This record gives sequence, structure tokens and C-alpha cells, in this order.
Amino acid sequence: MTMAELQKICEAAIPTANADGTLTGSFQMAGLQASILGLKDVDDVLPGLAGLRDQVGPIVCGHAFKGVIRNAFLIEPVLLPAATTTRFKTRWSLPAADPRYASVEECQAIAIDVISRLTALAESEEGRLILEGLSERSMVPYELPVGYAERRDPIHRADNVGLFDLELLRHVAGFRLLLLNPDNPLRPVFAEAYKRKIAVKTYLTDRALTGTHKTNREKRWEAHPDSVQFALRDTCLQIELVLVNQMCHFEGFPAELRDLLIAADLLLPMDVARCPVTLLPLRFDDFSAEVLSPVQGKSAFQVGHLDPLKLDGNVWANGHRADNIGWISADGNRIQGSLSVDEIRELLRRVWVAYSEAGLLDL
Repeated sequence: MTMAELQKICEAAIPTANADGTLTGSFQMAGLQASILGLKDVDDVLPGLAGLRDQVGPIVCGHAFKGVIRNAFLIEPVLLPAATTTRFKTRWSLPAADPRYASVEECQAIAIDVISRLTALAESEEGRLILEGLSERSMVPYELPVGYAERRDPIHRADNVGLFDLELLRHVAGFRLLLLNPDNPLRPVFAEAYKRKIAVKTYLTDRALTGTHKTNREKRWEAHPDSVQFALRDTCLQIELVLVNQMCHFEGFPAELRDLLIAADLLLPMDVARCPVTLLPLRFDDFSAEVLSPVQGKSAFQVGHLDPLKLDGNVWANGHRADNIGWISADGNRIQGSLSVDEIRELLRRVWVAYSEAGLLDL
């Protein structure tokens, strides 16, 4: 009986769409969480909550449980056909042929498995610090350190959910806690960089209104697995790490802050970060000025794919990955267009030769 009640509670939390497209009510996670916790037999339906609370305390447990509800039972797909916004749905309200569909029983199995994994993670001090860090500095709502193991059909299954690599989690959470620390005088720079550039380009799909799978700011792991915009959740964490680490290697990055990152064993070795097209160094002072005083429609620092996602037409190539993304200058982005980095470098080489032969280079 309680499973039926859980299903009913989840469905009641979803705003009802009216004929004119407006919504009756709004989604409230706090209310959904309270309703589920208020179930008489909640410990039988979702066992392990008490143990997780004992491990991490009520605040972190509250964040984690909201994440369990959001990521096990719900999805926020783009609203078609306009693809201008996303809207919450239960997993079992999707068409059964959709690879993201899951029955309420399967969602329950995922929730139980995730609670168990989080409890096991919290048994170590390092694990508790990771959970606390993700709770305090989330990049997406209801963030959890678990996700799909494989891009497959069907995808939303308990046997396809796993915990992320601990070293990846340590680095991502560590960078967030140090750079976004209120005591860091440069915190406003990093807060804007994370919010307006890193989080958006890392975790949310681009605006793609053509093709079989339209999307617009969905969570990448909630896009259709056949979409070129799809990416596994841990892949997105890897991309965040790459972008943050590159940012900390911009020319002129504060030496004192760099020393703190090195002492915390967070900074990954690399040379000064350069635009992959122009090869000119990316300067931290210019970056700081831009993120603190942005100009609408202009950006000298952008995040781009080295090989465009639609380059070869193979959506399963999973081009949104850590080795295919980085900071790029506005000039580099304009020059590159829809070409791969190798193609644009070959083009620039031929332009160089042509200019040399024409006697137009005076270096």
C-alpha cells in the first residue's frame, strides 16, 4: 500500500498543464520530501535513511535525500515541440519505449541502491567531506555523486547506477570549497565563473532546435541517449575539473592561491592555458574583468568543443567529454566555426603559406 502512496505523492507534486500551456501549481521539492518522509512505512519502502542520517547529520542527509528523490523518481525533459523550457515529470509517465522510462518499482530500486551507496561513502572521513562539499557547493540542484555507468537503452535502471571515482570527487569538491570559500578575496570571480560559464556549459545541453532530438538546457544525462548533447554525469564532472584546472593556469593567476591549491593536492600539472586556435595565452586579469562586468552578447572567454559535437554525425561518439572541451578565445571561436581543431590548424597553415608566398608577412 505504501508504494502506491509514494507513487501518488510523486505524481501530485508535478504541476498540471492546462490547455493553454500554463501550469496549475509549481514544483516544490521541500513539500515532496516532507510528504515522503511523512509516510507511515517510509523506512520499509526506502530503507537506509536513518543510517545515512546518522552518518552525515540532518543537513547533509536532507540534501542527499532530496537528490535521491529528484534523481531516482523524476526527470526534467525539454517541453516539446517548442523546446523553450523544461518541465518535471515522473519517470513512469514517459512513453514506455523511451529509454529513460522506468516503472515506479525500478525507481524505488534505484533509490534504495543510491541510499546504500551514499551511506557506504559516508563511512570514511573523506567520503563525508565529499558529501558535505557537494551539499554546500552544488553546481546543479540536488547534486549527488552517483550516476549512470553506461549510455544504454534502457538507461534508468538500478544495475546501471554507480558511485563516481573518489579521486575525481575529491578534486571537484576540493576546488569548489577552496575557490568559493567566503574568505577567498577572489571568490566573486570564481562564483561568477562557475555559475555563468562552467556550470552551464558543463552540465546543461546546448540550444538544439533541429534534428531528431530537440533540447534546450536539459541536464545532459537526462537528454535522450541518442542525442549528440547527451553525456554521462561523471563525464560532466570530469569536464568541470578540466575547465577549473585550466582556469587556474591562466597567465597571471594569483601565486598565493596557486600555492594553496598545490598544498591541497588539487592542481593538476599543465602549461599556461592557451586558446587552442590562436595559441595565445589566456590572461586571468582579463578573465576576472569580464566575469565581474559582463557585456551582454560579448565574451572574450568561451567554452568550446575542440571537435564540434556534430562533426562526424556519430551521436554515440559522446563528443561532450573532458578531452574534447576547453576555454577558447572569442577570436578562436570565430575562426574555428564548425571545423575541428585539426582542420582549422591545417587551414591556418595554408593561409600562412599563401601570405608568405604573396609577400604579405612582415614579422
